[in-house]
Amino acid sequence: MQNPPNRNLLTRFIVVITATFVTIVGLSTLLGLVLGNVSYAIPDGVPVIGGASGIAPTGDIAFILIRLAVIVLAYAILIGVINLVAVNAQRTLHGATWTAKINSAVILTMFVLGLIAPFINPNLSDFLLENVQTTIESALAALVFFALVYGAFRMLKHKITFSAILFILTVEIVLIGALPVAQFGLVRNFTDWLINVPVNAGARGILLGIALATLITGLRVLIGQDRTYGE
Repeated sequence: MQNPPNRNLLTRFIVVITATFVTIVGLSTLLGLVLGNVSYAIPDGVPVIGGASGIAPTGDIAFILIRLAVIVLAYAILIGVINLVAVNAQRTLHGATWTAKINSAVILTMFVLGLIAPFINPNLSDFLLENVQTTIESALAALVFFALVYGAFRMLKHKITFSAILFILTVEIVLIGALPVAQFGLVRNFTDWLINVPVNAGARGILLGIALATLITGLRVLIGQDRTYGE
């Protein structure tokens, strides 16, 4: 069943208005962050507004827009937490398998414990953060690291390339630099340089790429070039 022509026209009009509004807000925020408050002076020959001068509050407008974005993000996080609790509660009660029920129950238990821990004992919250969450994150990071090493060695078994050899050497240098041995001080300094300079540069490049890709994808959805997953 096709949509009525009036509905299609209204949808396109809403898309155009939304895309225009988002573009104006994004450019205003970008200019405000880059230029700050801009002083202006209009020549006397311009009709009606000629001779006017002052300071355009572009920086203040960008600051207000960023604060609004932070507020919206906070509400989005709150909605995500509520959805997480609702989904896991439903899986705990009506899960298809016992594994799903146990996993969801553990998530709910840890959520409730982390929520009430500061009210029971402030030191309990620090204990959970430093001895539970940090330990689990470190273990996951170590698993990812060794999975990368294993994958690199498997790649070398099939085809030896310069990039694979460079990756293996970098991993070995980082592992040696992480050892608490005084004789490896030079290697440790080189490891710190690798982490602080090339790794940070690559991470920032990846974050910039993600930001630009997200912006372009959002604009394509707004102007109707792409469809959201919900559609």
